[in-house]
Amino acid sequence: MKSEEGRNEGTRAVVTQGDERLSGRVSSWEEERGFGWVEYEAGSLFAHIREFEKGIVPRKGDEVTFQTGLDPKGRPCARAVVPLRKQRGPTMKSLLQLAPLLVLPLLANLKLPFAAWMLPAAMLPTSVAAWIMYRDDKKRALTGSWRVTETELHGLELFGGWPGAFLAQRKFRHKTRKLSYQAIFWSIVFLHQLLALDMVLDHRLWQEAAAFWKEWLVP
Repeated sequence: MKSEEGRNEGTRAVVTQGDERLSGRVSSWEEERGFGWVEYEAGSLFAHIREFEKGIVPRKGDEVTFQTGLDPKGRPCARAVVPLRKQRGPTMKSLLQLAPLLVLPLLANLKLPFAAWMLPAAMLPTSVAAWIMYRDDKKRALTGSWRVTETELHGLELFGGWPGAFLAQRKFRHKTRKLSYQAIFWSIVFLHQLLALDMVLDHRLWQEAAAFWKEWLVP
């Protein structure tokens, strides 16, 4: 066993490297920078996002278990951090926000010439894939790894994965502040809503648009 003594956040703590798991609390977290501090009975320790389970987005106040150790620069830190609050799925708030956006697609689904379950079943894999890619890209952004391209994310949204992307943005607080990204994302959502509305109205929107094009735009 190897002991190190380090000062974190003004608190002196004796850090012993080993397999013993300790209990603590995330006392602060810098989401944009991907690190924070874990407070426990002996003091507080630096914690980087890479030490958390893949897909976990820490929050201030989270109860955690962890192992003590040293970071790549030899400084005391918390390792293999596991929050007791599981964050696997979307929150109820996000699901309620998504629900109104699903009304038109579900109504349009009833107009399709095949079983009503087939369209949701087709959208589910792309939504799951979008969720996973958002989660992984958030992790990569915080650890400085190779990023998922915006084209890949928007491609999944366009091919039916926008509900999963909507939930993932709110779950992982990812891509929500970049206005250019949000403009494209909401354009994709609007396109799906428009197509669904046209289907509900028996293609009257398409017919009106075609008539307008023929009367006013075609020489």
